[in-house]
Amino acid sequence: MPEIRHVLQEIPKSELHVHLRGAMPVEVLAELLNRQPIDQALGSAPPGHRAWFERCANIRPFLTPRKWSIEEVSGLFRYDSFNQFLITYYLTRYLVRDASDLRRLVAGVLENLRSQNVVYAEITIALEGYLRQGIPLESVKACLEEGAKLNGVRVQWIVDLIRDLGRDGTLALLDKIFDLRCESIVGITLGGSEPLFPPAQFSEAYAKAREHGLRLTVHAGESAGPESVREAIRELGAERIGHGVRAIEDGELVAYLAENQIPLEVCPTSNLRTGVYPSYEAHPVKALFEAGVPITINSDDPTFFGTTLAEEYAHVHEMGVPVEGIYEMIRNGFRYAFLPESDIERYLGELEKEWERLLSRR
Repeated sequence: MPEIRHVLQEIPKSELHVHLRGAMPVEVLAELLNRQPIDQALGSAPPGHRAWFERCANIRPFLTPRKWSIEEVSGLFRYDSFNQFLITYYLTRYLVRDASDLRRLVAGVLENLRSQNVVYAEITIALEGYLRQGIPLESVKACLEEGAKLNGVRVQWIVDLIRDLGRDGTLALLDKIFDLRCESIVGITLGGSEPLFPPAQFSEAYAKAREHGLRLTVHAGESAGPESVREAIRELGAERIGHGVRAIEDGELVAYLAENQIPLEVCPTSNLRTGVYPSYEAHPVKALFEAGVPITINSDDPTFFGTTLAEEYAHVHEMGVPVEGIYEMIRNGFRYAFLPESDIERYLGELEKEWERLLSRR
């Protein structure tokens, strides 16, 4: 049998849970840092944000304007805590200043996905952040539609309503999505501070999104426990759960997910880097899979966490999931995509042929 890592790299794959800025290639970040002096880029940042950046040892060097190499920029992704990661992630928002920056970001992410043989991706975009940077709504739409037409990776967009905006803020953002009329926006999710903003308060936004034909996923069961997953399903009607791994703490919930075939968008390395679990050995993905819960494997913020989609599958295999189980998870990445059934069947047929071809090599 061929070396499994080679198979995982070459096999056509899908990403259902990957954030646009979280997948920003290091070389693109270097370009953005070097395009404009950092003090100008942070011109709109409030004093509180500047204080955050100055406290972080990994960010502090980059607050001095000069030209940066790709190798030097790689040092930005060394952090000691989840809070430091969040602040670093927030910094990158200020580096995407106009439509040309956003266009470069989208192209760089898609080029990177294509190099990994990702043929279909649902990419999460924090739309509100780009609007706050002053990028006009129509310009954002143009960037998204251009990205969806690039060759090599089929892309649909998931807009993060950002639970920290609160009920009214998410409803206002949803209205902007409706006004945008962007055909490649297929659904919504809800990221942000899960313990502080439980799912129920966003039921109106999710009901409106469903009425307008958008598909529904929710970040839940990551920094909050199984009740967050229950609420996302019960109150929001979530079709998929982003992360969802802490469902393992509630046997009845695990059984419900399995019986109703509600898929989880599992991101193993992310869960380690954000402190949800201390090690791959402690991660519950194998137990959830063996309990019959549909599992999709994803990379979340791959640049920030130093991973790729193929590496995520390799980690899961090393956790004890056999090759047949890995193949089932790759299939799930297409089976539970927000796509027409005919497209899903086509992707699954192509995947089966490639899997048999790659495994037959000696």
